[in-house]
Amino acid sequence: MYVINVPGSNNTTKKGSKWHNKIYWNLGLFSAIFGLLTIYFIVVINREELPVHHSHNEDILIVVKEERPDDIPANSENNIRLLPKDTIINPDKNGDRRDIASIDGVVEFLNEPVIDDEALEKAIAEVEHKETYSDGENGAEDKKEDKKEHNVESVKGNLAELSKPWPPVVVPDDPHLYKLPGEDTNVSTSRAELDMRMNSIRDSMRLSWKRYKQCAWGDDKLHPDSCHGSTWFGLGLTIIDSLDTMFLMGMKEELLEAYNFVQDIDYKKGAKNVNIFEITIRVLGAFLTMFNFTKDQMYLNKAVELGDMLIDSGAFKTSSGVPLSDIDLSTGVSHRPTCPGCSKMSSLSEVTTIQLEFNELTRLTKDPKYKESSDRAMSTILQHIPEDHLPRIYVNVNSGVTSGTLTLGARGDSYYEYLLKQWIQTGEQRYQEEYLAAVQSIKDKLVFSSRRGLTYIAEILESKKISHKMDHLVCFLPGSLALGTLHGAPSWHLELAEQVIRTCVEMYRTKSGLAPEIIKFDSASKLFISRNDEFSLLRPETVESLFILWRLTKKPMYREWAWDIYSSIERSAKSDNGYSSMERINTDRPRRKGDLESFFLAETLKYLYLINGPDDVLPLKRYVFNTEAHPFPIRSADFGRTNENG
Repeated sequence: MYVINVPGSNNTTKKGSKWHNKIYWNLGLFSAIFGLLTIYFIVVINREELPVHHSHNEDILIVVKEERPDDIPANSENNIRLLPKDTIINPDKNGDRRDIASIDGVVEFLNEPVIDDEALEKAIAEVEHKETYSDGENGAEDKKEDKKEHNVESVKGNLAELSKPWPPVVVPDDPHLYKLPGEDTNVSTSRAELDMRMNSIRDSMRLSWKRYKQCAWGDDKLHPDSCHGSTWFGLGLTIIDSLDTMFLMGMKEELLEAYNFVQDIDYKKGAKNVNIFEITIRVLGAFLTMFNFTKDQMYLNKAVELGDMLIDSGAFKTSSGVPLSDIDLSTGVSHRPTCPGCSKMSSLSEVTTIQLEFNELTRLTKDPKYKESSDRAMSTILQHIPEDHLPRIYVNVNSGVTSGTLTLGARGDSYYEYLLKQWIQTGEQRYQEEYLAAVQSIKDKLVFSSRRGLTYIAEILESKKISHKMDHLVCFLPGSLALGTLHGAPSWHLELAEQVIRTCVEMYRTKSGLAPEIIKFDSASKLFISRNDEFSLLRPETVESLFILWRLTKKPMYREWAWDIYSSIERSAKSDNGYSSMERINTDRPRRKGDLESFFLAETLKYLYLINGPDDVLPLKRYVFNTEAHPFPIRSADFGRTNENG
């Protein structure tokens, strides 16, 4: 698809004879023809394409042009962008140039003056809009490949190549086809060095808190660069979510400021559309943890007040017991989502990731209503569990039946996390059995490997097609797999955990050292990042898993990889205004998004701090972390059972 814009003239001559007009007309026609021939020669005969840029990870190939400043010459390495989804990469014989095959034709990336930006953006959008690999029904034509030139004969052939089935990977004995930096290290870091690291991470927390206090005090979310806050819950979420992180870091002055704010919280002054899952894991979870840490009754009172509001809202009074998704804090009434385009179904991860918190509230108050309400929702899901023990991401609140995509990423992730953690917390055998069955099915159906040995967790769409993408959210899984072995799960869970964590760490091998939201694998098992996914929210899942793996294996590489991630955050996401989510993370000049999620303080910095601290702080045999990194003590005997392995 080539669109060539030929400059024309809007000037007309009103004076002069017809003879002069004919001359001007003939000259104009001749000039236009000559110009077209010249452009044809430049574009078609002697065109020059953008060079390929390889990131630090050779599996990530970046070839798409972007707008460039005037001082950067065409075909510069800075004139690049991440490869869109489902494109085909075809090297020529010298290995330096690439064509990009799109769904509707071949779009070759040329010098800026001869490419129509609108047409290019449209072609890229069409490619990125295609969610999965073709099933081959429209690509039956055999692909003819010249092995010397590696050229693709047709787009249909490309799609046919994509449609070939990818066999699941049986966990190999030695998947390490190449080494990650630091993988062979056996050198233990000195206590003095670890203390320095902990001090640095504490300073990061203090900087974030200082900027929040300066710009957004009382608001839910900080926008550090514009120095303002925004509302989500209307409760001062960043303050609440940060409580136990500051407690663990010994930030007494800041903790007192937070305490004075929390004791005056009035839930009825909160927002109208608050997600029940989010307020449970972040707010209820934080108050329960702080009560366990301090025994200050104020925290338990706040937890009980919120728990009662959620129970009394009617959220759990559905025919199935599966709760509605949202609550209006000002009225205390629950409802389905009201946002435009939101599904009227509930999300699997939301209705099955409130149980730890409600269980703990029952344990502390001796009131069974909290546990009974969340148990009913979980029981309904388990009653309608599919044959493969892998429920889909949307839940019908009336029946409890799930549908949609099968993923361990967004909307599905913490269901599996809480199967394990409810087993750990309560000792109930049904959670143990379901968790072990689910992990076996994950291994059988979703575990794949790239040709260079990167093990990843794919998705299965509602159409039954496999989507070879993995959210950063999935990086909770190595930690859960490893944690399960501490409580009696089979040893191969740890082996799989150690393979998947390498892929999670590999996600950070971008120019900024930050991980994208999503990675994908093409038909050649190459890892790549779509342009729409080239941003980082400074998520915690990888460092969470590294923390657990370090505690269980004592392999120094896990602690060193965590420190590398922190160092990248310091280098790429920090400014005088504090920390920010980032975009364009695999370019020479990543950009600040200008906002900071509360989980950066509640989870990311907490796990980075703990991995460098002594193991007797929150030992994993005695504490279980909720999905927002708020730890609860393991007291399975208080639930009438004994976790023999815990």
